[in-house]
Amino acid sequence: MSFTTSTRPRGGPALPFAGMVDVLFLLLIFFMTTSVFREQDQQIAVSLPATDAGSATTMATQIVITITEDDQIYIGEKHYTPQQLHRTLKQLAVQFPNESVVIRGDRDSRLDTAVGVMDIAYAAKLTSVSIGTRRPRPNRGLGDR
Repeated sequence: MSFTTSTRPRGGPALPFAGMVDVLFLLLIFFMTTSVFREQDQQIAVSLPATDAGSATTMATQIVITITEDDQIYIGEKHYTPQQLHRTLKQLAVQFPNESVVIRGDRDSRLDTAVGVMDIAYAAKLTSVSIGTRRPRPNRGLGDR
């Protein structure tokens, strides 16, 4: 006596592809948005000073402030005066208290502009402030450009 019927076909084990596709799309969106934000920080082209002593640190999120050779201050592509920068950094410090700040100053910009930006960041209660540099090219002296 057989309890199976011949009219009903047996199917193999099914995998939930819809759930996997959803997860893949979420991962794709996540990586696309984070890569776009990373590229926005590097929009303003500056010639960073070279150093052998620094270490490459990358935080999950950073406030990247760029100082051009003519001492203009930018976050992303938006230009800021020192007063506007202070107000913006104060707001960011309230929203993101442990945010790190990286100052990317052109090597031909004035030192007092970079020091002023550092003072503004510290006055806004942001404590993790660093200067962006690059590795020197081999066989180049200190005075070479």
